Amino acid sequence: MSVFVEIFTWLLVDTILGFLFYSTGCVVLKVVTFGQFKNDIKDFASFKVSKAKTVNLICLLGACFYVALITLMAYLSH
Repeated sequence: MSVFVEIFTWLLVDTILGFLFYSTGCVVLKVVTFGQFKNDIKDFASFKVSKAKTVNLICLLGACFYVALITLMAYLSH
């Protein structure tokens, strides 16, 4: 039974982090392109349905943003 709980927990974490990275990537692209980026931030249900190549690249951009932010905070605190 604990295997099912663990799988469910990791799927939930993956979905939440994926949506967080996706929405952050969309915001970063809108800021960098000064509003010229026309991909609307989708809601949670349509995010789960669409796993296109552009969605994965936007998620990667969002994840890189958080990595860069953590790296900057660690550098400044030293």
